[in-house]
Amino acid sequence: MPTSPRRAALLAALLASALVAGSAVAAAPAQADGRRVAVPAAKPAWATAAADSGALASATSVELELALRLPDEEAAKAFALAVSTPGTPQYGQHLSPADWIARFAPAQATVDTIAAAVQKAGLTLESVPKSRLFVTLQGSAAQVDAFLGTRVHAYDVDGQQRLAAAGTATLPQPVARAVAAVVLTHPRITPGPNAKKKKPTVSPCSQYWGQHTVKLPKKAYRRSTASTPLCGYSAKQLRQLTGLQRSNLDGAGQTVAVIDAFGAPSMRRDLATYSQRNGLPAASYTELVAPGRPSYACAPADWQVEQALDLEAVHAVAPRAHLLYVGASDCGAGFDVAMSRVLDDGLASIVSNSWGSTALDTLAGSDLVDDATRQSMVVMLHQQLQAAGQGVGLYFASGDLGDDSMVADAPAVDFPASSPFVTAVGGTAVGLDRHGKRVFTTPWGENVSLLSGARKKAWSPKLPGEFIGGAGGGASELFPAPAYQAGLVPASLSGGMRTATDVSALAAMTTGFQVGVRETGTLTYRTAAVGGTSLATPIVAAQVALAQQASGRRLGFLNPALYALARRTPSAFRDVVPSAARRAVALRSGKDVLLVTVDRDSSLNARRGYDLPTGLGELTPAALAALGRP
Repeated sequence: MPTSPRRAALLAALLASALVAGSAVAAAPAQADGRRVAVPAAKPAWATAAADSGALASATSVELELALRLPDEEAAKAFALAVSTPGTPQYGQHLSPADWIARFAPAQATVDTIAAAVQKAGLTLESVPKSRLFVTLQGSAAQVDAFLGTRVHAYDVDGQQRLAAAGTATLPQPVARAVAAVVLTHPRITPGPNAKKKKPTVSPCSQYWGQHTVKLPKKAYRRSTASTPLCGYSAKQLRQLTGLQRSNLDGAGQTVAVIDAFGAPSMRRDLATYSQRNGLPAASYTELVAPGRPSYACAPADWQVEQALDLEAVHAVAPRAHLLYVGASDCGAGFDVAMSRVLDDGLASIVSNSWGSTALDTLAGSDLVDDATRQSMVVMLHQQLQAAGQGVGLYFASGDLGDDSMVADAPAVDFPASSPFVTAVGGTAVGLDRHGKRVFTTPWGENVSLLSGARKKAWSPKLPGEFIGGAGGGASELFPAPAYQAGLVPASLSGGMRTATDVSALAAMTTGFQVGVRETGTLTYRTAAVGGTSLATPIVAAQVALAQQASGRRLGFLNPALYALARRTPSAFRDVVPSAARRAVALRSGKDVLLVTVDRDSSLNARRGYDLPTGLGELTPAALAALGRP
């Protein structure tokens, strides 16, 4: 996505480095009177007069998050890249959590200063991670109003209530010097939409590609039959799909953390049932779940299938890896708390994150320059530096809405997947035959068309039909192209900016993964085919666990090594190229036939080599072996 000259100049001024958000919002204060300092651009673009629902009642409980400045952000960034880039003298010399905190984190004295101001204001200091990257506060609306020096109003934004300062927010001067961002409302973090959807299957689903077929009354792509959608691949089939059926790697000695929101009460039992039905060893499982606080139209029921999907996918690919589930308390700052819990205590070297904020990168990089939106990114960006410095790989789903144009005004990119310090995972559709061999691999992009009524004159809409979901990807509006992508990502795709995705794995709903769960309110274990980049992400995380098992060392932030391998041995990746034959599945319901074309992802096209929906391609056993070598 090319960047306009106006936007480029603006970004050059505001985003002096790849890690932009902290430096942008931590600019010199706009005003100071010796006692209080104005917070730059604290009012979001969505906080308009038309959306203003008025001031909060004085007793209303309000939470806010203060992101703290790193003492030397550029040094933290340089260190993160040096220990992650093969060939540098520091490659692989990661720090322990305590050493990273001592070297790069805000000082305890900074937190003490903030704590004193918070206490004076009558607010409660809810949480401070060991890394001191942020603090979360709680108090009445009246107390928060006094702390910020302005009234907090509610705003009706897309049917959701969001909070923002109605006027110019200020902070006590000693606090303002330490604070990089003030966040009253986070952009809603959501699981991949396809992780919680179940498509009704009228025709019998297939255990493998082509087991059951539907006769098409009108040919599609020169064919008169089409396979029914798959019932969801089993654990055995997923190992076959990833080329691991003959491998003795099982993830032993590795811990993969999964971060989602809330926690399903039946998950331990669900994992036991899944393991028994799929012939897997009992899962080694620990969960750390914070007390839930449903908010922002976000509730535990929204996340239960996501949790099962993430854990069962890791268990299927790396059955002896230890599974650590960390459940955020809500769909906002709770994710920051959960991530810091993993990083600060050194609980895992691999973290799977099947969530994100749709189009947030592009919205934050828009010509409106919504600094308040960028503020919500600061903590995550600092945590990503901490993770890389400690040798922790963060894997994020690229999104399930293709180029996001169905929800944004133009093609857009999700965050955190767009960050240059995480590995963004895109998606593919894969057909396995009855022997476990691949019939095809295409980018994941599902489009639907209907042939209805007795006459069945034409497919409607015209084939391939209406786009309903596919792997995310695109060029960032915020982050310049990192050095590790140079020479592999065409300028026509990047426009000089960071592009997502990096690698890909199985994601299509119609060729998805069979997940088992006892959903809230039921006692019955049910299975369903589930997909999305929410599936691809834990698959890749589990593959990296196998690579670490083989090498006996942690691989850390993987992107520099991934792209170095692609330059050296491109055949180590399964390149996902445009399909020679169109791939589609069909469902019959009475006289109607629904056709789902699976290989066209909105405007994101496959090409030889790097492309936006699949990145460098799928990881193969050869890639896992090569990545494990120093």
